[in-house]
Amino acid sequence: MTPPDLVRLTTSRRDFVKLLGASVALAGLGACVREPDRKILPYVDTPPDVVPGVPLHYATVMTLDGYATGLLVESHTGRPTKVEGNPDHPASLGAAGVYEQASVLQLYDPHRARAVRAGRRRATWSAAASAFAPAALARRVGARGAGLRLLLPPTSSPLVASLLERVLVRWPDARVAFYAPLASDGAVAGTRTALGAPLVPQYDFRAADVVVSLDADFLSSGPFHLRWASHHGVRRRATPPCRLYVAEPVPTPTGTLADHRLPIAPAGIASLAATLLHAVAADPRVTGRVGAVPLPAPSGTLPADARAWASAAAADLAASPGRSIVLAGERQPAEVHAVVHALNAMLANAGATVWYTPPALVDAGSHAIGLDALATELDGRTVDTLVVLEGNPCYGAPADLDLPRRMRAVPNSLYLGAYADETARVTTWHVPAAHYLESWGDARAYDGTTSLVQPLIAPLHDGRTPAEVLAVLAGAGERSAHDLLFDAWRERHGAPPEAEAAWSDALRRGIVAGSALPRATPPPRWDAVARAQRGIADRAGPSRDTTEIVFLPSRGVYDGRFADNAWLQELPDPITKLTWDNAATMAPAHAARLGIVTGDVVALRLGPRTLDVPALLVPGQADGVVSLAIGYGRRGAEAVARGVGANANLLRASDAPHAATGLVIARTGRRHALALTQTHWSIEGRGPSVLGEPPASRPAASERAGAPEPQRKRRPLTLYEPGPPPKDGFGEDQWAMVIDLDACTGCSACVVACQAENNVPVVGKEGVLDSREMHWLRIDRYVDGPLDAPRFETQPMLCQHCEKAPCEYVCPVGATVHSDDGLNEMIYNRCVGTRFCSNNCPYKVRRFNWFDYNAEVAETVRMAKNPQVTVRGRGVMEKCTFCVQRVRQAQRTAWLAGEPRTGPVVTACQQTCPTHAIVFGSLTDPESEVRRLFDDPRGFSALGELGTVPRVRYLARARSAPAPSADSPGAGAAGGGGGDDDDV
Repeated sequence: MTPPDLVRLTTSRRDFVKLLGASVALAGLGACVREPDRKILPYVDTPPDVVPGVPLHYATVMTLDGYATGLLVESHTGRPTKVEGNPDHPASLGAAGVYEQASVLQLYDPHRARAVRAGRRRATWSAAASAFAPAALARRVGARGAGLRLLLPPTSSPLVASLLERVLVRWPDARVAFYAPLASDGAVAGTRTALGAPLVPQYDFRAADVVVSLDADFLSSGPFHLRWASHHGVRRRATPPCRLYVAEPVPTPTGTLADHRLPIAPAGIASLAATLLHAVAADPRVTGRVGAVPLPAPSGTLPADARAWASAAAADLAASPGRSIVLAGERQPAEVHAVVHALNAMLANAGATVWYTPPALVDAGSHAIGLDALATELDGRTVDTLVVLEGNPCYGAPADLDLPRRMRAVPNSLYLGAYADETARVTTWHVPAAHYLESWGDARAYDGTTSLVQPLIAPLHDGRTPAEVLAVLAGAGERSAHDLLFDAWRERHGAPPEAEAAWSDALRRGIVAGSALPRATPPPRWDAVARAQRGIADRAGPSRDTTEIVFLPSRGVYDGRFADNAWLQELPDPITKLTWDNAATMAPAHAARLGIVTGDVVALRLGPRTLDVPALLVPGQADGVVSLAIGYGRRGAEAVARGVGANANLLRASDAPHAATGLVIARTGRRHALALTQTHWSIEGRGPSVLGEPPASRPAASERAGAPEPQRKRRPLTLYEPGPPPKDGFGEDQWAMVIDLDACTGCSACVVACQAENNVPVVGKEGVLDSREMHWLRIDRYVDGPLDAPRFETQPMLCQHCEKAPCEYVCPVGATVHSDDGLNEMIYNRCVGTRFCSNNCPYKVRRFNWFDYNAEVAETVRMAKNPQVTVRGRGVMEKCTFCVQRVRQAQRTAWLAGEPRTGPVVTACQQTCPTHAIVFGSLTDPESEVRRLFDDPRGFSALGELGTVPRVRYLARARSAPAPSADSPGAGAAGGGGGDDDDV
């Protein structure tokens, strides 16, 4: 072996200087791949030493607005590269959403804060800890902490709760505020009204024959949406399937899957809920079971289509006692939630498909104040010291609070944040926050299940956690998050070895067994429900001439915390297909009355505040409603986020943070280019079978049970030569994929999964405007019917891996070829970029690498690349490979183990799909699910009449039949039931 001092430098001087400069700029890049200095445990048993090329998987959790989602993170020699769902965790059940998967890119963001700052000076964590230790604080805030205020985002961490309690014992006059831009207390306030206790509802969609959603996008947003999407997907495939009613002002992925969707203004949701409750209470099947319930008559201001929708939903609900669910969205007021809880009790759902648990989020009790009260105190100069633990409130707070000005006047303030953002600019101290993949901690899921947060990598920039800051305030000193967590663990689980055994089990599984919060089903208080009903009836609805605005989370950047994430900025919105921007969406009819078209810049005026935003016309949006996504218009140090979109928070007011009336729209005469992908590579109109049979000719979902046995259709005539026969052994595998359009919500989790797994680059807004986005998998959106109330269709479109592939016959260098097991493969070293294959592809799923996008990324971002997949250079074609690296790895594993056939292979898109709409496997395996679904009566091949014989088949949407009438025999017959286990 050559001694280290004899190793010669083979890198050129130019490259060496470049690398040297990068290493200095990154403050010690060599430390980036250090594993944490504490013991972490992989999800499965592994060899004692890390083997290069063999990834490990560790269980951890990511929190969003305080609630935890269980994850499995793939690590290559100490580098986290891929995030997937933990099948043992109740919030994920093996799936992962777009935010969870893209969070790995956030870890390596080169724009993260790198050092502690005191004003404009660089400082140390020890200096910050000394400045906010009890000895120093007491001189400023008094012995009881009268001048101390804490501002946190919602949290469910038991560790943070215990440390916060210690802080408040040490400083009894201190006050605590919790705030998140999208958080709402409507659900808890509704249970307090209707049930007499602060509770949160839990649902079992596996046991529901009918689901009625009142402005609740429960399949693609919220703390338990992955679980609920999984369970609802199970019921969609049952016989008969679940019937879904959705009333919403703006189209959502949940609404696109609805059998009966009603576009309605936000202010009309309350009247709709009251009408639904009155109709259910008056149904003889309900009164015969629960008796007469004294309720006031609902307001008669609903339009005819809304009354018809409520009547049909009420009849369907009454026919399904104990087998239905009614739920309301988080931004709905307490009265609507109270009505929903009364409906579930009246329909015998409580205790069956619906139950309640205590809230998992931490409450500061008598020490808690609201954000508006905190702002008032800041103005009164009664606050000397303000500690802000993450959340960026100076950006996300409503504009009328003017929080940046008020916080700037605080003499002493500390902000724990990942970026030098809007809040960091106005505080006297800024401490970098640790990413969850480099942190120790704990958190609860929506149902209360506790999980441990374990790091996969040492902190890249010496970041700290909220627990470490609270420990300083409590007088515990500069203790590590690991030591704080383990001490708290031993307090709850006793002395070793019991505590250590439980600790190891929790780290391996990703959950603490038996930690879910207890269930409860308290009876409703009908007098309180009646008061809520009267309150809805007394509330005057908006006139038809009044325009309402709805503030929504961005499907990409959420509330702005992911604004510097290029994957999410370039991810097309599931409905609008907008990237790198936000826009004022409105109904086509509404826009026509105002003379507005897509791309016109309009001035939105709400009270004294005005914001210029481009307009975007969206079919299916309620007339007279404008929606605007928050999370854009950033002005911090995040380079990717700067200059992208408009800050919707500048229009929001603290008394109406989610929706408001009285919006005035004016044309400015200017235009703005919107990077929309809806028409890029569109195959609409290319043939009659893009989406299978037309919607009107498809069988209703209720007719599936009587469907005839599938008959193998004769393949179309073709001039192509027959392929070679399969070889013996593993050559017998013939890989294929089936996508169930009746379960797909278009949530785009599969798009991000493919991007992370296959090192798909981003191209920026200019590239998207030139139709050069590189996504190997896209979600096509179609609308059918009138623009004011259309039916939506979503279709994931990827390389179809055609058996008679048109791309293969035109490639002059043989770069795209067909494998023996049915894959259409790309040999990048052969490709010379003629693009003949792309021109000949009828599905337009091949991407040309116009520029060397991977050469422009920072060194830290390169650490997120999957080492098992080639990083392509400029000038080659890219496309879906069915995750060929996973296929070949499974074949090698089976061959080494002497197995007769390849074990199950799970592609990245299949792995993450929450509704299990994607199924992959070998057609030659008679036991495989893909073999069964390939012959499903609903199956079709996109553009199958072309004779390309795709290996991707789709199952067509099957709308449920209209709601059964009250006297129809067998109305609401029981479907596939639920159960208490989480196995799917």
